[in-house]
Amino acid sequence: MRHLVALVVLLAALGLVPSGTAAGAEDPLADVQRLLDARAAAVRSGDRAGFLATVDPQAPAEFREAQRRSFEGLASLPLASYALQARTFDTGDLAPGTKGRYGSARVFVPETRQVYRLRDYDDRDAVEQLWLTFVERGDRWYVASDSDLEELGLESSRQLWDLGPVRLQPTEHFLVVSHPEQAARAAALASIAEDGMTELSRVWDQPWSARIPLVLPGSAQELQRILRSTVDLDKFVAFVSYSSLDDNEHQVTAPRIFIQDERLAGYGRAFQVSTLVHELSHAAAAPLVGPFIPAWVHEGVSEWIASGRPTNERRPRGGDAELPRDHEFSSGAADSIVRSYRESRAAMSLLAAGKGLGAPSAFLRALGEAKVEPGSTDHRVDAALRRVAGMSLADLQGRWAGR
Repeated sequence: MRHLVALVVLLAALGLVPSGTAAGAEDPLADVQRLLDARAAAVRSGDRAGFLATVDPQAPAEFREAQRRSFEGLASLPLASYALQARTFDTGDLAPGTKGRYGSARVFVPETRQVYRLRDYDDRDAVEQLWLTFVERGDRWYVASDSDLEELGLESSRQLWDLGPVRLQPTEHFLVVSHPEQAARAAALASIAEDGMTELSRVWDQPWSARIPLVLPGSAQELQRILRSTVDLDKFVAFVSYSSLDDNEHQVTAPRIFIQDERLAGYGRAFQVSTLVHELSHAAAAPLVGPFIPAWVHEGVSEWIASGRPTNERRPRGGDAELPRDHEFSSGAADSIVRSYRESRAAMSLLAAGKGLGAPSAFLRALGEAKVEPGSTDHRVDAALRRVAGMSLADLQGRWAGR
C-alpha cells in the first residue's frame, strides 16, 4: 500500500510514531492479535455475541451499532476465508494520534488488515486496511473505535455490507452485491455484465479467473465513502479497485467492480456493455500489473479493448502532443479527461498496427514484470517497449504525435 510510506515519514516527524513500547510496558501486539483471531473466528462461525464481545463495553452506542451492522454484513457473504492481522512494521503504534481520548487506559493503534476471499469469485486475497483503536480494560483488550485517526487522513475501509443490508445475486461470472431495494437494477446490471464478459472473452488473450464481485452502491455519496475517493465521481461511471502490496512483492489483491449508477443508468445498453468491457479488461489485467505502469498504458489497453481493438485510431485534436500523465485522467474538465482516454487508446492502436493485436497486452505484461527495479516509470516503459515492440518510448510518442 504505497501511499502509506510518505505518510509514515510525516507521522514520525510529528512525533506520532514512537520508536518502541514505553519503558516497563509489555508489547501488546500478541495480545491484540489474539483478540483479532477471536474476532475473525466469530465472523467465520457466525457468532455475533462472540464478535460483539470484542467491542469496548465503554464504546459509544453508535460504534457498537456500526459493529453489529458490519458483522451482519460479513455474515451474509460467502466467505471462503477470513482473517484479521495487526501490524506495526510500517507504522509502529499510532496511539498518540488518539489524543488522550481514553484517559489513563492503555491504548494501541497498529495497522489492522482485513484479509478474506469470497467463495467462487476471488482467486486471491482481498486486503483492506482498518485503523482500529485497541484499549485495555482490566486485563482484557477491546476494539474501541475505527475512526480515531481520520483527521490524520487514515480512514478505515468501508464496504457496502458495512453500510447496510446487502442482497447477493450470483451469476456465472459475477457476484452482484447491492442493497435489497436495488435488486431489480442489480439484476439488469448482471445481464449487462455477462454480455460484457462475452465480448471480452473474444479478445482478451491473457489468463485470468473471469469471475469477479460487482458492487452497486446506493448512491454516489455511498460510493465515495467506499472508495475514499478525492476525485469528482460525477465524471465517471464505473471503477475497478484493487491494491498493490509493497510488502508482498507488489502482488495485487482481489479486484472488484464498482458502479456509479447515477451516471451509468442514464446511458443506453450498448454504452453500458462497452463500459463493463472496459472495466473487465482492467480486472483481467490485474494479475499482470506492477508499480511501473502509467495510467496511459492501463487506460489505453482497456479503452482499446472496449473499442474493438482498432488499428487505425488517430490522435484526437487538442492536447499538447504528449502522452497524458496520470493526473490527467482524474483532474481537469470532463472533455480533457475524455481526451486523455482517447489519446491513450490511439497509442495502443498504433502499437497494434505495427506489432499485431497481441502487442498491447504483451506490452502491459512485460511492463508489469518489473516489481522492484531501478529507474523511473518512463525508463521502465522504454525498456518494455524495446523488448516487446523493438521501439523506444520516444519512437512511440513521435509516431503517435504525428498520426
